[in-house]
Amino acid sequence: MDLKEQKYVCTLAECKSLTRASERLYISQPALSLYINNVEKNLGAPLFKRNGRKFELTWLGKQYVEKASQMLELERQFEAVMRQTEQESAGQVRIGIAQRRAIWFLPAVLSVYEREWPQVDVVIREGNLADLTIMLKNRELDLVVLSQSDVTSEMETIPLGMEDFLLMVSGDHPLNEKAVPVEGSKLDFLDPHLLSGETIFLNTEMQSARRVEEKILKDYKVKPGRIRVVRNMELGAQLVAEGLGVGFIRQGYQKNIHYPKPVKYYTIDSSKYGQNVVVAYRQDVELTKPMRAMIMQMKDAAEEYLEF
Repeated sequence: MDLKEQKYVCTLAECKSLTRASERLYISQPALSLYINNVEKNLGAPLFKRNGRKFELTWLGKQYVEKASQMLELERQFEAVMRQTEQESAGQVRIGIAQRRAIWFLPAVLSVYEREWPQVDVVIREGNLADLTIMLKNRELDLVVLSQSDVTSEMETIPLGMEDFLLMVSGDHPLNEKAVPVEGSKLDFLDPHLLSGETIFLNTEMQSARRVEEKILKDYKVKPGRIRVVRNMELGAQLVAEGLGVGFIRQGYQKNIHYPKPVKYYTIDSSKYGQNVVVAYRQDVELTKPMRAMIMQMKDAAEEYLEF
């Protein structure tokens, strides 16, 4: 079954943006724009109203998407049946994961898994939380690695481990002198109250880390001197290293960031801001042997990934 046309139109209708739709579909914006224009040309009528960069459905577009969504759902159901009939030693496992987490976590997983399951095709889809959640809901993914706080009611989860949320400042920042040792921890504690007046780097609102960052600022009544938004945690860490501000980072990320100028990391309160990392799947999906094996390999790799 080839429903590329229906998938492209429905994805653009859902995202309302060429940029987000092309990222989710893994094609270029010009290619997607040309494809949609050709579809409309063949139909003889527009499916979308262009309002700047925003795409809104016309009346005909709404009718198209309604029927196309039904076709895509039938395709997903058929593919699910096909996967169930495949041999348990072969098939496909489709994994969704955030880009930064994928870089540092998946290579260790796949280096072992693909030796043990050479007949399984592992498909990796990187994206933000919103896109990964939708793709799992639409049966475009089998497994998604995310934080427990981002799990929805339609998901079943298997825990991989606890990941702390850390505060980071440059190596020569005056705040380092106010750090307090923590018994039983490799990291000192730095009171977030002290961040008021500082330039603070935060993730974008589409990233799950942003909710944790905002909760920390709210709980400690921090009044930033300035907020600067960055999508890439590695970029944030390097800006901190240059003394341009302070920021936050996931524990699993910081151990893989290397920059010539030093950065100091501090614990905040793992009981409040620590995040359980889980692998999630749809409640109505029965895990295959290759999927279960993938989860077990993720659990093994997570022990090292989440260790400070």
